[in-house]
Amino acid sequence: MQPGLTFIDAVNVPSGSGAGDDRYGFDEGAGTAWVVDGATDVGTARLFPEFLAEADAPILGWESDAAWYADRLSERFTRPPQPQDSAQNYLERVITDVAARAQAEAVRPIENESRHNLPSAGGIWLRRIEDTLEFAALGDCIAIVRTGGQNQFVGQLDLIKAEHALNRKQLAEPAGKAGGYASARETRNRMNTEGAHWVFSLHPEAASRADVTQIRMRGETQIFLMSDGFFRLVEPYGLYDIDTLMTRAIEDDALPALTAQLRAAEQNPEDDARIGRLKTSDDACAVLVEIS
Repeated sequence: MQPGLTFIDAVNVPSGSGAGDDRYGFDEGAGTAWVVDGATDVGTARLFPEFLAEADAPILGWESDAAWYADRLSERFTRPPQPQDSAQNYLERVITDVAARAQAEAVRPIENESRHNLPSAGGIWLRRIEDTLEFAALGDCIAIVRTGGQNQFVGQLDLIKAEHALNRKQLAEPAGKAGGYASARETRNRMNTEGAHWVFSLHPEAASRADVTQIRMRGETQIFLMSDGFFRLVEPYGLYDIDTLMTRAIEDDALPALTAQLRAAEQNPEDDARIGRLKTSDDACAVLVEIS
């Protein structure tokens, strides 16, 4: 039996010295793949055990609550859907299960926590259904699909551009980055509520708001999933467009070189206000798979 898809390459390069808040995964036999982009902590209290590098032995924990959530969500995606599952039903079970783990593993009760203290993530999940690709996404992770020699974009490009525009406006104000993170807390308090943004967190109702896209394959197909930190190569840096990024990505051993280009564009914090980035360097994660 042929695999549902074939893994080609992946990168997960944190912006700092730790493991970062992005994760990727795939299951060749099940025909699934995913990228998770943990949302940077903006809360006032940690909910999950911190990693402490003690001299004798490290204390098991996570660098951030975002890392905890990305780990748990990615781990849950390794359990594939049933053939009869809709994408929304599958995501609802996934989020429900992760929320149950949050209740069990948090170091403090989370029932009455403000939403800005709750972990969350953007994510995009792919499954193959015979000759069709189905994507389900919440937040600003994206995919590029090359099939039949043509590229198709999957994701919310307008959302990504709007985030950078909002950052440029905020960084031009006297409060600067401090004001930007305060604004992020206000935005996080409204996540997964009517009229606001919908993301992976601890709210199963978000599953019904996932963007679901189906693409019919036409022969050999490559799929490139990535976090918005990796997609900075296109927006806002403009080093590639969607077509040229995909062309470069499917070349042999291209992903490390692309990551090096990305980091080279993030050397100067003085560019942050012009570019529209609260974080000079962001975690960057991508996975490339193919179906032939």
